[in-house]
Amino acid sequence: MYHRLMVNANNGTSIYKSFQPHTLYNENMYKEVSMNELVIGQSIVMLKKGDITEESTDAIVNINNYSLVQNFGVSKDILAAAGDIVKGECSRLGQQPHGDVVETGAGNLNCSRIIHLIGATTWDSIMAGVKKILEKCDQLDLISVAFPALGTGTGGISAKRSMEAILTAIEEYLSRSTTSSFLIYIVAFTQHVYQEYLNVFESRMFSLKKLTLHDPIYGSIVEIIREDITTLNVDCIVNLNNATLDRIKGVSGPILSAAGANVKNECKTMGGIRPGKMILTSGGNLRCKKILHLIGPTRAADIALSLDQILQECEKYALTTIALPVIGTGEASIDPNDAIQEMLEGLNQYFQIAVFTSIKKIYIIAFTEEIYQIFQIKISHLQATDMNLGFNVVEAANNPPTWTAMGTSEYLIVELPRDSTEFKTIENDFLNSAKPLCSQVIKIKRVQNVKLWRIFEVQKEYVQSCHPNQQNHRCLYHGSSEGTVAKISKFGFNRSFCGRNATRYGKGTYFAKHASYSCDDLYSVPDENRHKHIILASVITGKWCLGKRHYLEPPPMEDNPNLLYNCVVDHVSNPDIFVIFSDYGAYPEYLITCR
Repeated sequence: MYHRLMVNANNGTSIYKSFQPHTLYNENMYKEVSMNELVIGQSIVMLKKGDITEESTDAIVNINNYSLVQNFGVSKDILAAAGDIVKGECSRLGQQPHGDVVETGAGNLNCSRIIHLIGATTWDSIMAGVKKILEKCDQLDLISVAFPALGTGTGGISAKRSMEAILTAIEEYLSRSTTSSFLIYIVAFTQHVYQEYLNVFESRMFSLKKLTLHDPIYGSIVEIIREDITTLNVDCIVNLNNATLDRIKGVSGPILSAAGANVKNECKTMGGIRPGKMILTSGGNLRCKKILHLIGPTRAADIALSLDQILQECEKYALTTIALPVIGTGEASIDPNDAIQEMLEGLNQYFQIAVFTSIKKIYIIAFTEEIYQIFQIKISHLQATDMNLGFNVVEAANNPPTWTAMGTSEYLIVELPRDSTEFKTIENDFLNSAKPLCSQVIKIKRVQNVKLWRIFEVQKEYVQSCHPNQQNHRCLYHGSSEGTVAKISKFGFNRSFCGRNATRYGKGTYFAKHASYSCDDLYSVPDENRHKHIILASVITGKWCLGKRHYLEPPPMEDNPNLLYNCVVDHVSNPDIFVIFSDYGAYPEYLITCR
């Protein structure tokens, strides 16, 4: 039995699922390659035992020193496998000023880049380092990345503590960067570290450190997170202050300190506040726009009303994203069970009345593990009593049942027998659509690329959750040269190639409903045998709008500006051309050679 925990960052819940893989290939692969996965938002996190130097991800993470010449541990193995060119690059860069994350070429490795992480030897440095690695991958458009065990060597951190830091950092980064889509491998070399990592990984199956409540009627999301409130990039941070607006105890102290002298002077100028009143100041040095100050309630019975007033005040100033601490659990010493129950009641009361609201996201900051656990219990109770909080179950997907057994391989091209039903069906559909430019199919190959398929499936589920009850993906054609088709089958579509053939509707990857479009010599360049090469792809189309030449991404949706259209088209009512701007929004299912 294979287990997967899926977290839908848009629709808001964590679900633990068990299912039986439906082919021998799936069962073997899950046992030997990825016994456990976490699916967070649009990203997959996989734990595996193996040699990181053999990974073929976009990037491999190397634990290095400031000089970039660390010659022991995993760094020794990675640099030796990468070769002299990478060693020379590291030597040059190590003599120049640099930060904690340095990017180099990959040399003889199968990956595209090596990202060197400096000094990840403590909980805090591992947390910060993992987030910086993911940020670097976002900047470089790297989708897949492999991490080694962090801090378990000379750092002296226990494997359990190391894994907890890695997973927590990944969760926190992805919860802040909801558009990111990664395939993240955590690769343990020794059996001991792997087993300890596995224990932590499995524990997250039941307690992922990100809970979300989603109210589908009002479209607002409430997230319970464990993070430093002073680091959040939101419209408004709520500060539980005192009557003189200079409280240094509890969370108020760090907020005022981080905000700086200007905010302190604003508070001093205000002169103070009375219970039940609130004042709004600037965010000062914080990343937020505003700070909402109020005297926190001292009784559990007052929390729901206080929270409702906070949200109404934010609504009055059209603030869309809010961060606030758990009310009453600090100096007021209210029982956390009572405080959390009242906060949930306050949220429910507000959204039942606020038919139209500017509020799009509410972050509730839980400072301790105890608070997390209490929230879990309370949310489970709310779900059981069917309060209108919109918990949605997302089924985990297997690989296609048509795939041939691959053993432990992650990439395989399978030529279809001409007498198979699969071949005949694809051939018939293609020829009916390709006339008069192509009249004969030479061969058809099925692409079995585990990494590309899994990322595509997660993206497809995400779009389906955003736009249920409609067709969100289609089988479309894409023509290119023989060499480019081979690259696409292994590494996926690449919108940076778009300028070679077409940009009329935007600078993305183009797909056609009819094969005749893709069979044009402009798109499918004939090879030396005058054969053309066409990809039959599964494409996430979702909701679309009319494309324009200058588009680098789809525009915001008219009925929901917080979401972008999924693709653009040539004609909105009856499109023939679909353009996507996410490289992993399409999967190359079949390679068709024709003439």
